[in-house]
Amino acid sequence: MKYEIEHIAYLNHYIESEIAMLTGLELEEILIVSSKVGRWSGSAYVKVFQSLGYSCNHRFKKFDKGTKYPCLMRCHKIRKKESYWYGFVYYDGFVYDVYNGRMTWAEWNHIYTGLRVTSMLQVWI
Repeated sequence: MKYEIEHIAYLNHYIESEIAMLTGLELEEILIVSSKVGRWSGSAYVKVFQSLGYSCNHRFKKFDKGTKYPCLMRCHKIRKKESYWYGFVYYDGFVYDVYNGRMTWAEWNHIYTGLRVTSMLQVWI
């Protein structure tokens, strides 16, 4: 089964935009669930996807570029210890960035040379 990912960028709703790209749901539907999240953590993403009716891993797992499911990539800056991470949607060799749209894996690596992919959360129906 092939999934379709559409680039979505809701103003002032970065996380909800990523969720919309992975689910195809409208912002209003996502906000009903995401507005109850106090602090965004890996487990919060799992709860939100499950509450929206989607299946996903129970936690982020090691990134696999050959994943058959769309996923949220978790990235950290290289050589910096930060308490936060950056998310990007990945599927079928393409990375979807809220700000920069759809790009190939090579293009993404060229633009974001300072980031390292650490894990992923696969999302499917």
